[in-house]
Amino acid sequence: MSGPVYIFAGGGTGGHLCPAVAVAEELTALRPDARVVFACSDRAIDRRVLSPHPYAIVAQPVRPMPRGPAGWWRFGRSWRASRRLARDLLRDLQPAAVLGLGGFAAAPVTVRAARAGIRTALLSIDAVPGIANRLLARKVLVIFAQYARTAQAYGKCAKKVRVVGPLVRRELLAGDPSEARAAFGLRADRRTLLVMAGSQGAANVNRAVAALTADLGSLADSWQVLHVAGPEKLDEVREQWAGAAIGHAVVGFCDRMDLAFAAADLALCRGGASTAGELAATGTPAVVMPYPYHRDRQQYLNVAEAAEAGAVEVVEDRTDPAANAVLLRASLLAIMADPSRLEAMSQAAAGRVRADAAAEIARWMAGP
Repeated sequence: MSGPVYIFAGGGTGGHLCPAVAVAEELTALRPDARVVFACSDRAIDRRVLSPHPYAIVAQPVRPMPRGPAGWWRFGRSWRASRRLARDLLRDLQPAAVLGLGGFAAAPVTVRAARAGIRTALLSIDAVPGIANRLLARKVLVIFAQYARTAQAYGKCAKKVRVVGPLVRRELLAGDPSEARAAFGLRADRRTLLVMAGSQGAANVNRAVAALTADLGSLADSWQVLHVAGPEKLDEVREQWAGAAIGHAVVGFCDRMDLAFAAADLALCRGGASTAGELAATGTPAVVMPYPYHRDRQQYLNVAEAAEAGAVEVVEDRTDPAANAVLLRASLLAIMADPSRLEAMSQAAAGRVRADAAAEIARWMAGP
């Protein structure tokens, strides 16, 4: 006999989906008969993240809210189509619970499920929730947050917030450093800088590193680089690394982030909530270049606690490769050249948080 159905609603970025996969794995461990369905966006990144896993995928046509009037007609059409899809999905599957993953792709199914009286919750892993999450907060029973400071942003819905810490897969914490370096063709006798441009391939991060390749060559005797460039930026980044003196491996997308973090002694990355949680859970020190275009500076807030603890150093993204290279020479390269400074950051990063958030959310979804 078929088991209960659980719907995970949302997507559009790896940052929305990777934490949800962690919850889905805990849920199926708790309820082996559970059937998991991801009602995600139709972006390519969603299938890339989800296809290695045994979950059903339903792509929604919904689009992000437009910034100007020109996109409203297309948005309205996609919203109506997604609402109809959500209605049919809930009617046909009769889910036991729905977990909204945040962002534009979470809304159609989450709203419909809440109105239908289905147990519905929301993930809110950024320190400051976006517009979609603040609107959905009024509909759901529980809001699972990564940071304590998130509750105040929900106003009257603050009482719904349950702080669970970083959402990561158990597998992320089990990587073996020797296996990891071998998997990426890296040397065992070098420290490794992990550069993560995110699932969308942050151009400013990639270009800042390109401007530093000559400087990194001076550290070739003790360091090497693993660069996760973003699926669409792979060829560009490989060309940037051509002829570099320092050992390096470049991949477009990494399906084994457990190995990437196991290999890493230091990271250079954005400050997205998912990345910030992974850094905290794995105890990886980092230089973080927060996304500079958010008005609420959410990526700065995502890593604020780690920066205060000394596990993270924050560098402004000036959006100009040459200007960013100047800043990274004073931070990233200085850390790489100073073993005692790196060790202090590593100690500050180690064991900072618990990593059972996914299991706690899975228990709520499974019900009493």
